[in-house]
Amino acid sequence: MERNFEKLLETLSNNEINVIDKLSSIIDFIRPIDLKNIKTTQNSMQLIISFFQNNKTIPTKISDEINKLLIDTKISTNIVSMGILSSNGFRSEIKERFYNKFMPKPPRKGDFRYIFATLFNKKSDFIWVDLIESKKWKDFFSSIFVNEKYSEKIKMHLFSELLYSAEILSIWIASKESDENFIRLDKTFLNNDSAFIALQRNISDFIQKMQKDFVQIDSIDYDFQHIQFLLEQCDNQIISLKKKSIKNGISVDLTYELERLSQIVQRLKDTLELIKKFDTSTFYFDFIELFKELVKKNSTRNSLFEIYQQNIRIVAKSITNSTSEHGEHYITDNLKQYIKMFLSSCGAGTIIAIMALIKINIIQLQLSHGLETILSSLNYGLGFVIIHLLGFTVATKQPAMTASTFAKAVEKGDQNKANQKMLVDLIFQVSRSQFAAVAGNVLFALIIAFIISYWFISNNQSILSSDEVEYYLKNLQPFPALFFAAIAGVWLFCSGIIAGYFDNRADLLELKDRYYYHPILKKILKDEKREKFAIYLHEHHGSIAGNFFFGVLLGITPYLGYLFDLPLDISHVAFSTAYLGYCSMHVDLTIKEFFLIFYFVLLIGFVNLTVSFILALKVSLLSRDTQFGNIFSFLKLLIIQACKKPHHLLFPFKKREKE
Repeated sequence: MERNFEKLLETLSNNEINVIDKLSSIIDFIRPIDLKNIKTTQNSMQLIISFFQNNKTIPTKISDEINKLLIDTKISTNIVSMGILSSNGFRSEIKERFYNKFMPKPPRKGDFRYIFATLFNKKSDFIWVDLIESKKWKDFFSSIFVNEKYSEKIKMHLFSELLYSAEILSIWIASKESDENFIRLDKTFLNNDSAFIALQRNISDFIQKMQKDFVQIDSIDYDFQHIQFLLEQCDNQIISLKKKSIKNGISVDLTYELERLSQIVQRLKDTLELIKKFDTSTFYFDFIELFKELVKKNSTRNSLFEIYQQNIRIVAKSITNSTSEHGEHYITDNLKQYIKMFLSSCGAGTIIAIMALIKINIIQLQLSHGLETILSSLNYGLGFVIIHLLGFTVATKQPAMTASTFAKAVEKGDQNKANQKMLVDLIFQVSRSQFAAVAGNVLFALIIAFIISYWFISNNQSILSSDEVEYYLKNLQPFPALFFAAIAGVWLFCSGIIAGYFDNRADLLELKDRYYYHPILKKILKDEKREKFAIYLHEHHGSIAGNFFFGVLLGITPYLGYLFDLPLDISHVAFSTAYLGYCSMHVDLTIKEFFLIFYFVLLIGFVNLTVSFILALKVSLLSRDTQFGNIFSFLKLLIIQACKKPHHLLFPFKKREKE
């Protein structure tokens, strides 16, 4: 360390080296080789502090140079933009980052972002910077920056930069007053001044007052209180827009704008807090916290992965809102709902048995791969749409919907952590619902398959040949059936996302009104019937699309396997049950063999449900920027409750327990 310190002193005393390079050398000196070993950094910082405090010539000269640099620098550029989503949108941002990654921007005089990026040029800098306690940073910066000659000038410059930052941020907020997306959601933007405009006007008046009466903070307490009130109104306005977007449709662009606006409002709050506490002991500690945050944002300024991850969350948020609104309908809470779920699942099981028979016939036609894929996709897709239109329930369609309800429960917990008790209660409710739905699907798919097979056999006909029976029974074995079941689980998840997307599009495009006022429909339907028709198509737009595309995804999977020479297929619990029913009527299976294969079918259902649920829950959590919490404590609580009331996992109880 001593040798490195001597090299640093040589650099600092060299008049030919500019101040930015000298500052960069200081940061290089304190930067740890091992990020976990912060003690070396603390010792290095102490050496710098002692050197600047106990020497005069070189430290004073360097301090003068640093102060001159800061006075000529727009610090506000970092405060207002670092860590805030770009106003250009996702596509422009990713292009700019990609270009900057390989061709960095040239340095500009007075550009603090360039200075900041030069000093903290390692992606891992934010880790060790954050680990150093704020008091140590305060002592470090004080020893380097504090200079009697420039002390007042630096304070005035920093204060004016904070005021300027607050004004710029307030202007950005006010500019959203005329945003078309916001006006679509809330028509009052056209008639009344929103909280956004009121905030900007008050910030402008406040800054003018501060510039006249520069540091008498006590005299403007009322202004701070009023601005704080307006900031709360802005938060409420943003929350209101988010809620309205769920009902009226939310696009990726709108989600992006709301996310960016929330970030700007939060940055304005932080900036005003610094202005309020300016030149007090707490101010410097708050400023260091902002400094740490800016170092973290600086480390990802050109990161393509960071902007991709950020926008994936935004996209996820824009398409999971619809499913979260419908999730509760897939959870039974009492005996009446439980029976209704079972009966609707029985209806679906009946149709699935017929769909399985059609699929068998399509394969028996021995058509080309392309034509077979088209017919299979239509069979699945139209079949699932018919099931939905008749009000029946396919069990494995539930997880994509209920996962969003789980995510909402997680969001309600403290510090974005899961409310473990609420989650366990929801697990019990969903488990009962799944049991009723799976039981209905499986039972009637099996019974109808038996009946259809019996009718064919009694008429001296057979549905399956011995080779076909062997083929279908082989596909019900754990391997590869469970792998194929996982593929079906992924498609189930995708169908939930597709349903959410199209539901959202229906709201966004005001599909109900488009149908109602459609010139052709106006000619063939009366007003009352046209209104009912429009409402029905609007409300079921996502479900119809999700079901149809789910069928298409199931249908094209074997064709994808054919194209890429991979053994790909799908296994779905209800279809597998139907195939078992058809096979067992065409071959002599012992009771033991039948129930063993039936057990394999139930395993297929478990994989279908688990894969689709985990994926859907992950996306829902991602969209809300929340965490599941401690998985072990959750499992412990779940096991305890399951041991106490195992029957509640499968059957409803008369009266719901109250906490």
